[in-house]
Amino acid sequence: MRLITNQNSTYAEFNSKLRFQTEPVSRITERLRDVALNLVKGMYQMNAVGLAANQMGLKISLCALDPAWLYGKKLPIVMFNPEIVEHGEEIYSSPEGCLSLPDVGVHVGRFRNVKVRFIGLDGKEYTIVDDNSLLSSVLQHEIDHLNGNLCIDRLPEPFKLTYKDSIVIGG
Repeated sequence: MRLITNQNSTYAEFNSKLRFQTEPVSRITERLRDVALNLVKGMYQMNAVGLAANQMGLKISLCALDPAWLYGKKLPIVMFNPEIVEHGEEIYSSPEGCLSLPDVGVHVGRFRNVKVRFIGLDGKEYTIVDDNSLLSSVLQHEIDHLNGNLCIDRLPEPFKLTYKDSIVIGG
């Protein structure tokens, strides 16, 4: 598995590999557990707080996250088929980076409060309710990836992004 970035992909490759709706998982197999644990391992190796499967070239609805990593702890969360089932009305702006967009830092508007339902490594359904923390932003960022969206898609102003073959103005 190799991380897909704007720096190692053409504009067309990048969009075809990252901008699609991932496929839900019907049941958690041993192979999927191994894939998920490798995703967690890769997330830590890249010193990140989140990683979506499609960033690594996989088409399944799977992400790993661990906001505690910023504070020197390891509390990984593996999520199959995560979805935001409720959110508050209040939006706040917070700084975000993205492994697929190295050297890009943006302020993105996110819901302050979210409720996310997902399937864990054990095949059971779980719900996370987060109110106003880094976890809320990371959840939304990774779920966006799984839905084919990037943090730059949420910017109100135009931006310039360099790919292996071109410079693109978006926004």
